[in-house]
Amino acid sequence: MQLDALGDFPTSNRTGESLSLTARNAELTFPSETLALQATARADSSDETFIGFSERDGVGLDLLLWPRQSSCELLRASTYPAGLGGEALGFASQSGLLMIAGSEGFSSSAVVGALTFDTRTGQSFVVDPRDAMRMPRSFATITEFGEKLLVAGGESPIHESTVTASVLNDTAEVYDPTTRTFESDFVPLSLRVTRHSAAVLESGETVLIGGRTEASQASNFIQVVSPLTRTTKLLGTLTIGRQNPTVLRLDDGRLFIAAGEDALGGPVGTLEWRSGDGSPLPVPFDGSVSLPPRFDRAYSPLPGGGVLAVGGCEDREPEDGEDCTSECRRGCPPKPDALGSRRYDAYWISAEGDVTQLDFPLRAGRPSLLPGSDGRPWLIADGAASPDDRSAIRPAFYRFDPWTASFALFPFDLGLAAATTHPRFAAIGLDSFAWLMRDSLGVVLRGARLGTRSRFSTDIPLVTPRDPDDASHPAHLVPDHAPSADLSYDGGGPGALDFAAGSTQCVWISDARFADFSAEVDFSSMTAPGLRLGSTELSVPIAPDAASTCRRPALPTANQGGCILLERFGNRASLTLGSAHSEHSIAAGRLSFGVCASELGPTRVTLVSVRRGR
Repeated sequence: MQLDALGDFPTSNRTGESLSLTARNAELTFPSETLALQATARADSSDETFIGFSERDGVGLDLLLWPRQSSCELLRASTYPAGLGGEALGFASQSGLLMIAGSEGFSSSAVVGALTFDTRTGQSFVVDPRDAMRMPRSFATITEFGEKLLVAGGESPIHESTVTASVLNDTAEVYDPTTRTFESDFVPLSLRVTRHSAAVLESGETVLIGGRTEASQASNFIQVVSPLTRTTKLLGTLTIGRQNPTVLRLDDGRLFIAAGEDALGGPVGTLEWRSGDGSPLPVPFDGSVSLPPRFDRAYSPLPGGGVLAVGGCEDREPEDGEDCTSECRRGCPPKPDALGSRRYDAYWISAEGDVTQLDFPLRAGRPSLLPGSDGRPWLIADGAASPDDRSAIRPAFYRFDPWTASFALFPFDLGLAAATTHPRFAAIGLDSFAWLMRDSLGVVLRGARLGTRSRFSTDIPLVTPRDPDDASHPAHLVPDHAPSADLSYDGGGPGALDFAAGSTQCVWISDARFADFSAEVDFSSMTAPGLRLGSTELSVPIAPDAASTCRRPALPTANQGGCILLERFGNRASLTLGSAHSEHSIAAGRLSFGVCASELGPTRVTLVSVRRGR
């Protein structure tokens, strides 16, 4: 087994270790400030490879190895959940726990039942009925709540399903992983709510958005729940109310709200953004941007604050002889266009709110999008060569390539052929996910890990050399806009990123986040590139000469190009280019790093090299 230590330090002979799979009490030479581990293992008697990743929890590191390119049965339900319907499904990254809670009421115990699966140890635990939730809940939400988990809102399926005070919950319950019990005290909510969505703000507070309330089938209220005070406050309203909305925490910290149904049950196409603390944003983020309304359209974040939107069914009734239920939960597939072709749609939504429609030849009535490393989300959709090929409806697995804005079939069997219900997916990390489904034997939770890339991953160097597994684009660099003539990657020769004059694009080191670090950016153009740390744009100083201050020799060009040295120390960043120097105030915490176009002219970037630590 190969173990690699990750943290705010550069790679060295102290950050890697090879161990026998049977090793015990082995002393590791990893740095004491190690924050995460990634592992690759293969048994001598098998060609099967196993991979794992774990972050330090302050005490130690538990590392679960998953078979690469294969799914696992994580648990098979015996007592809970008894059936499928109305369960809340959520993941807490700090504890590594995936939780399922509540139900529509297949049994009296299921409506208050819950179970957890520990993604770091592989252990599953069904909450004892004596320690279960105190209120029946279906269609609630689960979020991280400090070191605990919050199950908020929902409805009681024991009563008639009408919007009355006896059905909707105005409380939340807190699960403590250390005691494996729900706390006895409720957390009060400002409004009774069910069929809403939830996310965790930068402050650690949980935000509850939309849903069904006593006053509306599609609420526009925003509630914020504090893990410190155990109180809830209202934080304004959305532009449009929606039940079952999609809420994403974007790469730049903002919230993105989309989809859902309005008070009449129709799909909502309006898009809305909120700031990292949940407060409103101005035009165009206030609901001024819309997509064609679709049921069950899927969304996933992209690097730099963008969003990918895929598929969904139209709000229309079936035509004579048409059966829509085979691929649509509600509505029907797109009608044929003038050429007789049925086309589902896909869109790239930039951080600025610009919408670019993508070519999308796949069938996706009820798609699922899950976050992937390198800015490449995973898509689960009904696989066919085209939407018109209806000879077989079967789930297939695809991966998005942001450099071509296309989806490629990925050779991975999710084991969905045996499913008798539509599976529900939950991300449990980058390239890692679990799904709840029912097969002929009962309810089963399955999962898979397809990679170990994380916010601690080390990228040295980037742009060149190219990714040995995929030479079509720079390793781990991702554009923040849909492909255009403004940005190109020279795949021949040494490789380079070319930004056109007037371009507003950036290319980000995907997924990784940096505390103190240094970076060297080589460019061979008259114009230096722009640099960004998180949402802060760093102005590159204009040097009277381009003599390099980097650790490597300057590029051998005549009065062109140079090397920018970026150094980050706490909330300060410095840039050095030749004899010029600039200082900048930046946000605290781990930040993403991007290389951007310049307003002054075209730019060619030939190397990006990052070194963690001081």
